[in-house]
Amino acid sequence: MSSYAHERLKRAKAQLESAKRNFAEGDVETASNRAFLAAENAAAAAIVKAGGHVPPVHSRVRSQFEDLCDRGIVSYRFRGILIESYRLRLRGDYGRRYYKGARTPELKREAVQHLIDQVTDLIVTVERTAGRRRSSHLE
Repeated sequence: MSSYAHERLKRAKAQLESAKRNFAEGDVETASNRAFLAAENAAAAAIVKAGGHVPPVHSRVRSQFEDLCDRGIVSYRFRGILIESYRLRLRGDYGRRYYKGARTPELKREAVQHLIDQVTDLIVTVERTAGRRRSSHLE
């Protein structure tokens, strides 16, 4: 695995641990922020492992990651993780008035716990494939 992908996974794991600590302390707003960053860093590691380059814009990282899912390189069950985590992050960071989109989830403990569980699975999946070739599928 490239040092860049390794560094992004290391960041993802640290951010996930922070999300778990914040969640345990009852701070779902900060937990949602940290979970989003963990998901994005894990997605970046997957992009690099698949031979891509990570763009410096959230929406383009999401687009490239979703493309990996659409092509079956990353399990399709992870396809919506970046948009879901981004929406929860916006709700947590800026509150209900900032982001009122119809698809914006409520910032409830259950939603944040579900996100933390999904991000945990994504990190484990990307990390498990660390020794595989670039063309390997991340399931």
